[in-house]
Amino acid sequence: IAWLQGQSVRSANPAINDELERRGILLRRDPHTHSLPHCWRCTTALIFWGKPSWYIATTQLKDRLLGENAGIDWHPAHIRDGRFGEWLENNVDWALSRDRYWGTPLPVWVCESGHKTCIGSLGELSELTGRDCSQIDPHRPAIDEVTFACPTCSLDARRVAPVLDAWFDSGAMPAAQVGFPHQANSATEFHFPAQFIAEAIDQTRGWFYSLLAVNTLVFDQSPYEHVLCLGHIVDADGKKMSKSVGNVIDPWEILDSRGADAMRWWMFSQGSPWTPTRASYAVIDASFRDTLATLWNTFSFFTTYASLNNFDPLDVDVPAAPERSDMDRWILSRLESTVSIMTKSFDGFEPLDATVALSELIDDVSNWYVRCNRRRFWRTDPQAPRADSLAAQATLLDVLQRISVVLAPLCPFVADRMYRELFDVTDDDSVHLANWPTPTHDMLDEGLDSSMATARRLTSLGRKARADAGVKVRQPLRRAVVLIAPGTALPPAGIVEEELNVDAIEFKSELGDLMSFELVPNFRTLGPRLGEAVQELRGALAQLDSVAAATALENGLSISLELSNGIHELGPDDVTLRVRSQSGFVVSRANNEVVALDLDIDDDLRRRGYIRDLVRQLQDLRKETGLEVSDRIKVHLIGVDDLQSGFDLIASEVLADEVTLGISEGQGSLLSFDDERDARAWVTKS
Repeated sequence: IAWLQGQSVRSANPAINDELERRGILLRRDPHTHSLPHCWRCTTALIFWGKPSWYIATTQLKDRLLGENAGIDWHPAHIRDGRFGEWLENNVDWALSRDRYWGTPLPVWVCESGHKTCIGSLGELSELTGRDCSQIDPHRPAIDEVTFACPTCSLDARRVAPVLDAWFDSGAMPAAQVGFPHQANSATEFHFPAQFIAEAIDQTRGWFYSLLAVNTLVFDQSPYEHVLCLGHIVDADGKKMSKSVGNVIDPWEILDSRGADAMRWWMFSQGSPWTPTRASYAVIDASFRDTLATLWNTFSFFTTYASLNNFDPLDVDVPAAPERSDMDRWILSRLESTVSIMTKSFDGFEPLDATVALSELIDDVSNWYVRCNRRRFWRTDPQAPRADSLAAQATLLDVLQRISVVLAPLCPFVADRMYRELFDVTDDDSVHLANWPTPTHDMLDEGLDSSMATARRLTSLGRKARADAGVKVRQPLRRAVVLIAPGTALPPAGIVEEELNVDAIEFKSELGDLMSFELVPNFRTLGPRLGEAVQELRGALAQLDSVAAATALENGLSISLELSNGIHELGPDDVTLRVRSQSGFVVSRANNEVVALDLDIDDDLRRRGYIRDLVRQLQDLRKETGLEVSDRIKVHLIGVDDLQSGFDLIASEVLADEVTLGISEGQGSLLSFDDERDARAWVTKS
């Protein structure tokens, strides 16, 4: 259009309107604001431009594409018939050509008469040109210079200008990577179809589609069996990352400052792979601290004490796994169930379930098994059986060895470091050359798992009760009265007593007067409903069996009250529960389980509490003095004459060759006790 030549599309609008008006065919000028397509890289406004193109008639393959898609295992499953299935259902012919310089040239030559010749190889091109074309670069510009006589009319044939859509290259990848059909004669030679592929959600219309379209066209078969459709990584606010916006996190900075495994663990554990992932340094650090740092501390704990104890897993005195303690057999049972869950999870292309199971196991190992068994690793008590210490170390070794193997697909570097130190292997060995462990059921013990779960719940309740009463755990108590529901597995003997530092546990079917509830009405919700009868609430609630009413409300049920204006149903939002315990007891309750601690502390209990407190302060003093874990020490004390009966226990706990009364050279450290007695301690290396 000569009179518009040289003008940009947008700036030509007024001139076009002027011409329409001059011709008398303009209805009206009316400014209109509307959205325009923009380049997402440079934000330049774009225009739609209709041009001739080469196509693949994929609409003729619609039924085959849908049929192949029906047999593909998609993750998440709804993609198959949803996003991808709808794309195939509404499929149009594939616009194959691109007007660019770079790319795979469209292998079609056209003569002046319009006869088209499609070339399938450089060998075929050599035959048509009458010269060896095997060394010609099959890209522009070299390929554009190759001409030959048209096989139909003998006129000069030249290659058409367009190149192929790069997505066609991606779809041809399975065969193209091995030079099919020239280097490989059949699809079976290049492991076709692939068992598994993974890409982001937007590839449903990109690589996932191009692979299916090209290979269904060529081989009449889908090129993949399983697809993992990944969600996008977005910023902490859920927005798409963009350099221009400034909300991009540089992955290299994460790798340099946190390491690859920290980033990998966060990505696997933050949610299912197909959910959007909110990225920030804070969430990556939190994920690392919660699991990997805990695992590494446990690993360091084991290697430290295994070295100090000269532990040999082949020692003939190491008890067989079935002969070990309840605690040992419990963590081995947890290990087996975790391996089973992880195996099923990975086989199902769902790593989140695997990371959750592994994270829970690591927490159980560190915060329950190791913490409850520290003395078995120290081997400071000469009266303690050697076999028991060996059993604890062998058990923790078994668990850490297996964790190093199942962790390998998630955190390859940490796993390999652990594997090389925990197994008797050479420098050429790696966890990534090891077989995935086969889950066994020999050590599974559901009954023991239930018993230990009860022990942990009761321990948690007991600690809460101590916190409510302001009584620290180091202070021994005479007894804990425990109520559990009928049929609940009893905890293994001694574990809850040790963790709560009580001399005995009494199990009862009811607590009697040890506990009651105060039912406090929520007048904000009940006032408008009950009117003047709301004044009767407190008295009516006081007449109820408080424990039965509390149980009903905690289970989401309602309770009935008869007031002067009728019968009313009160739900959990209408009543606040306040626990009341008998004088001398503190009570903690959850669901149908109750722990009541006897707070009556006599002189003997108080003295034992001082001894435990003294042990803790001496341990702190060891650290402050810079002593190694294995260093033996001498302890001099003043102001604790009444605690002499516990000096043997103190010596075994703090690795002291002797504990004596009296002043030593140097400045002693002040000790703090509940009654603020004037006591000091001197610690020297033995």
